[in-house]
Amino acid sequence: MNKESRTYMSCLCLFTAFAFAGWAKLYGQGAEKPLVIAHLCDPQLGFYEDSFSADSARFEQAIRRVNELSPDVTLIAGDMVNDINDEYAVATISKLIAKIRTPVILTPGNHDLPDPVTLDGLKRYRSVFGQDFTVHEYAGRCIISANSQLWRKAPDEECRQQDQKLRDALQEARKKGLAVILLTHIPPFVSSVDEKEAYFNLPKAVRYEILRLCEDNGVIIWLAGHIHTTAERYYGSGMAILNAETTSVNFDDHPAGFRLLTMYPDHHFSWDFVSLEE
Repeated sequence: MNKESRTYMSCLCLFTAFAFAGWAKLYGQGAEKPLVIAHLCDPQLGFYEDSFSADSARFEQAIRRVNELSPDVTLIAGDMVNDINDEYAVATISKLIAKIRTPVILTPGNHDLPDPVTLDGLKRYRSVFGQDFTVHEYAGRCIISANSQLWRKAPDEECRQQDQKLRDALQEARKKGLAVILLTHIPPFVSSVDEKEAYFNLPKAVRYEILRLCEDNGVIIWLAGHIHTTAERYYGSGMAILNAETTSVNFDDHPAGFRLLTMYPDHHFSWDFVSLEE
């Protein structure tokens, strides 16, 4: 690393430390101990035509590792199956998720719903996996799971209802002084906030609106899936946007696995890779 790079990294670390310290003062009133989260992405059973058994085996291995590590909560960032109409895949993933010995929070992926989203598709998802917008409190933090498919093409009333739920949840967390972790399938952006809207990110108008809302209301970390690559980047005053390895197929050179996210009371965090290799 050259001198300029070292200087940049030092400034970034200092900046992030100040940002986290500020957040801890504003939103850390309820955080008295670390919160440990298993961050799993895209089990997507049946990703390839001949991959169902391999996808299932890797996800089952991920569950074994989660149960060994015993985090406070497990978050699955969408695409539980490759085809929501595949009854066998849905039954299989449901049985596997039931083996996780921690509370589990899900968020719908683009393969878990029709694209564009329909009312029948939402009804189907909710009957199988539960509500597509949920709010939880663990160890003095607030975890919000939102349906990122509604920020693309979806019934207007469903979009409006979710946007209001999100605003209400963020305002309530702010009143309580809780730092927020947001879980969605689609990340707001992949590399740059100004990048063109495409398959792997949110539409620009929604992207800017949601990011501003999150930054104004104590979202410390945004966890996502969808891109099948591992990515860590920051927005605004230091909100981390994290995409972990998948348990199915990765498009970069990362092996299958997941991440163990530990958020400390001052909102510093570690985000450690957990391999599925024996």
